[in-house]
Amino acid sequence: MRTNDTQNAAAAPPRWRSPRVLRLAFLVLALACGVPLVTSADGRLTRVSQEARGRLIHEHQLWELDPNFRGKPQVWARMASRLLSDRQLLSRVAQKYRGQSSEIELDYKRDLTIARAEVVFGALAIWAAPLAAVYGLAWALRRRKPAAPAKAQPASVSDPRYRPPDAN
Repeated sequence: MRTNDTQNAAAAPPRWRSPRVLRLAFLVLALACGVPLVTSADGRLTRVSQEARGRLIHEHQLWELDPNFRGKPQVWARMASRLLSDRQLLSRVAQKYRGQSSEIELDYKRDLTIARAEVVFGALAIWAAPLAAVYGLAWALRRRKPAAPAKAQPASVSDPRYRPPDAN
C-alpha cells in the first residue's frame, strides 16, 4: 500500500504545475504588468490633451480675448493650456468667431480623439504583445507533450510462433 502511494505521488505533476495555478500566475503577471503601463498612459494622455489645447490657443490666438492680457503670448498660452479646460477654450473660440466655430470645434475634438486613441492603443499593444507571446508559448509547450512510448512486448508474447499450442 505504501509503495502505491509513493508511485502515485511520483507520477503526479507538482502542484505548482496544475493548470489552475498556472492560470492564476498568468493573471497576476498580466495585472502586475498593466499597472505601470496605466500610470504611464495616463501621463501621456494628459500631455497629449495639453498639447492639443496649446495648438488651439496658438492657432486661433485666443490670448487676444483676455482683457487682462499683458506680456508674451507664449506665456499666456502655456498657462492657459494647463489651467483652462477644453470647454472653456472652445467657448472662447465661439466668442471670437461667433456662429462659425462649430467646424473648428469638430476638428479639435476629432484630432484630440485620434491622439488619445493612439496613446491608449499603443499602451494596450505594449501590454498585450508580451503576454500573448508568453501565453502562446505555454499553449504550444502544453500541446507538444511527447507521446508515451508504446509498450514493447517481447517476441515470446507477441509472436504467434512462440505461443503454446491450444489446450483443446
